[in-house]
Amino acid sequence: MLCALNCGLEVQTGGPDGRRIVKVHGDADHPASQGYLCEKAQRMDHYQNGADRLRSPMRRRSDGRYEAIDWDTAIREVAARLKEVKANHGGEAILYYGGGAQGNHLGGAYGDATLKALGVTYRSNALAQEKTGEFWVQGKMFGTGVHGDFERCEVAVFIGKNPWQSHGFARARAVLKEIHKDPRRTLIVIDPRNSETAQLADIHLQVRPGSDAWCLAALAGIVVQEGLVKRDWVARHTGGFDAIEPVLARIPVARFAEVCGVDEALLRSAARRIATAESASVFEDLGMQMNLHSTLGS
Repeated sequence: MLCALNCGLEVQTGGPDGRRIVKVHGDADHPASQGYLCEKAQRMDHYQNGADRLRSPMRRRSDGRYEAIDWDTAIREVAARLKEVKANHGGEAILYYGGGAQGNHLGGAYGDATLKALGVTYRSNALAQEKTGEFWVQGKMFGTGVHGDFERCEVAVFIGKNPWQSHGFARARAVLKEIHKDPRRTLIVIDPRNSETAQLADIHLQVRPGSDAWCLAALAGIVVQEGLVKRDWVARHTGGFDAIEPVLARIPVARFAEVCGVDEALLRSAARRIATAESASVFEDLGMQMNLHSTLGS
């Protein structure tokens, strides 16, 4: 309900009414999380029983203040208003907006009936803002959604991410430690902050805030200019590279390194390490994964 990773949990309940979450353990038998537990799961009782949690529907009064009402009243009044909108303006005037996390699957069942009853034409959800770019890029490049294989990749790259705190993939802290300790693997972090993840990195590209584009462009330019592109993969999985390659070939790497505040030699070292790795996974806002068949693979 808190995260898309679906880590296995063992939850103990109790308290006066038996509804308080007393203790949370990681499920050691879960095939993915293997007993791993992050702080989000440990705080479930705080989320469930927070002091400012709403205990009933709230209706706004004419003076702008809110009053508590019962569920029957709330459902009846909301339904009446929606029916009024539909009658006056049609179902296309109503936008159905849902969530995007793990507690929202049931909405697909009862939501469909609501959409049909109201004649709703347009719908959206939280993922439309957060993940549209990721879905589009992955669909074009891989044909489906993918997740970076940080458990096994030779090189892990985190762009503006601090999974030591935010997690985002299974067993995040355990995996980060494993990469850090393995001399055959490399952890690369692109982040202005010296985050907990950056402190574990073999290569920390500590860019100036707002200069990520220059850093990434310089890395791409180095790959092209040093002849490290995996051309057969590009031919199979991309389009328009012929138009982009000359642009990348002309990137003034030294100038871009100066703009982003990263030593040029360090940029070249990072680009070469990614490009010559057998496998690499990248975690950033587009959610792009690169592996054995990567454009940056050897």
